[in-house]
Amino acid sequence: MIGDYAKTDVVKAFPTTPIREVAKLMAERRVGLVVLVDPKQQDRVVGVVSERDVVKAVAFDADLNSPVDTIATKNVVTLDYGENVAKAAEVFKKYGIRHVVVTKDGRLYGVLSIRDIIREEAILREVAEYYEWTFEPGMSA
Repeated sequence: MIGDYAKTDVVKAFPTTPIREVAKLMAERRVGLVVLVDPKQQDRVVGVVSERDVVKAVAFDADLNSPVDTIATKNVVTLDYGENVAKAAEVFKKYGIRHVVVTKDGRLYGVLSIRDIIREEAILREVAEYYEWTFEPGMSA
């Protein structure tokens, strides 16, 4: 279940936060994704900003004092807490993303990264079982 592996200490910001502040927050907290939330309802996701978004903003000379929602993804891919972790693997591949927002009862619960999946043998076993693969520690593709 995705909820078992999602990080619940989510790094959040408001859509009006300057890009520069969000980039600094990412560096300080060592995360690749910041979840943008509604200031009045902080468990409601309104966007996400990834490291890739920040790099593109810098590369194309965006004003780093602009609100972060100017570079954010607003159609956020989410998965429910109770989904099988194999579904996350499918979503990462399908959308070419490295993080997925996890919700529970329609509210922000956590974030799962592709790194979380590849680091945990238990997750790899769960994905293997879902697809009826054989998994042995130390295996390579």
